[in-house]
Amino acid sequence: MGKPQHHLVVEAGPDKGLTITVPPHGIRVGRSSNNDVVLKDSVMSRFHCRFFFKPDDGLWAEDLGSANQTLLNQAPMHVARLHDGDRLVLGDTTLKVDNDSILDVTTRKLFDTPVTDEPADDKIEFRHAANGKEPGRKPLRAALMTLLILLAALGALLWIYKTTPLTRDAAESKPADTARAQALSISYEKVQADAKNIFRYVLELEGNELSIQITDLQNKRQVTGQQRRQVAPEILQSLSDTIEQADFFALKESYQGVATDVWDLIDLTVTINRKARRVRVLNTQEPEACKTVREAIEEFGQNELGLAALALAPEKLIELARTASLLGRSLYDQREVKHDNLAKAIRSLHEVAWYLETIEPKPDFYAGAVALRTEAEREMQATSDDLMFLAERAIRLKDWNEAALQLRLLCEKIPDRADSRHQNARKKLLAVERHLKNK
Repeated sequence: MGKPQHHLVVEAGPDKGLTITVPPHGIRVGRSSNNDVVLKDSVMSRFHCRFFFKPDDGLWAEDLGSANQTLLNQAPMHVARLHDGDRLVLGDTTLKVDNDSILDVTTRKLFDTPVTDEPADDKIEFRHAANGKEPGRKPLRAALMTLLILLAALGALLWIYKTTPLTRDAAESKPADTARAQALSISYEKVQADAKNIFRYVLELEGNELSIQITDLQNKRQVTGQQRRQVAPEILQSLSDTIEQADFFALKESYQGVATDVWDLIDLTVTINRKARRVRVLNTQEPEACKTVREAIEEFGQNELGLAALALAPEKLIELARTASLLGRSLYDQREVKHDNLAKAIRSLHEVAWYLETIEPKPDFYAGAVALRTEAEREMQATSDDLMFLAERAIRLKDWNEAALQLRLLCEKIPDRADSRHQNARKKLLAVERHLKNK
């Protein structure tokens, strides 16, 4: 009997060609290493989407309050049932739902009584020939049949052993991957200096621990490098693969230009297992392989430490903050149009502070964004309190339909599952739904 196997095939994006199998307990997808599946899409949110199963209702997807939303067949979605051939867009990544079947092999059938051409009631007998010299043929045939059954059973068990990923493959491949990932170390320094400013960016990865330092004299930005993070082995493995594929180890050790009035330096050392290469680029255009690796390392550092676009220039950070501020204000003005618009507005206004974390002085729109965020959070708390009051009153009156309505609305208003208000509402909703089923 076939069991449905649910796959997500990456049709477009940085991870194009990747096939993701959704296990029974579901997965969470995003660019943070804290997800079950990590994709290298910089436009994707840190925690973007969740895929899960409902009993007897197939595969579902839920947007986790992502900045760019999740599109299902070109339409925005929050929670939706998925079907074979559906396409989801997460950032710049397109996933296609591809369901197939795998052979359900059970050991019980391996040892069922074999079908033969003998009558069903025919018994194996030990008999002698009439002359007492020739042995009967049935014991020989029975022995051969038993041997064939045992050989078939052994072959089937070996097939299961080789093709079951959660037994042998999981036990053997994971330590190997971990060992490779732990062998990755990086020392990266970028210095851009002229008569007006010195900008220095240093990233160190050693023993799975990541740290970053920034010095920007002109704009008075300083990150001391005290924030450190242990990086998951699978993320290090992905970064190692990117570096290997870019032919970084084939680069020359030094590339140098002739400019004298600036100091534009990239000094990058990478060690993977027993291979090591230091590449130094001074006052000249960097080779394409070096650029690919450098950008991947900078994106990796930004995603893992969660700091505000560490390698970006102040002008770019201010531009991103301004865009987030305008989006937050627009969503706040339309907070009655969609239930989750107020939550999205708060998230965008939080991003303003995130982008401007190291910028001093703050731009003129910063104070307005902070004030609007405070007002939006106050309004969200008031809305949450009102909906919970209505839900609890309906519960006391045993009006289960009304209680479910208010609790579902609260969950839609606060879609972040990590928010304690959402968790509390969800817990009460499960209890209310049990009453509805028993009616």
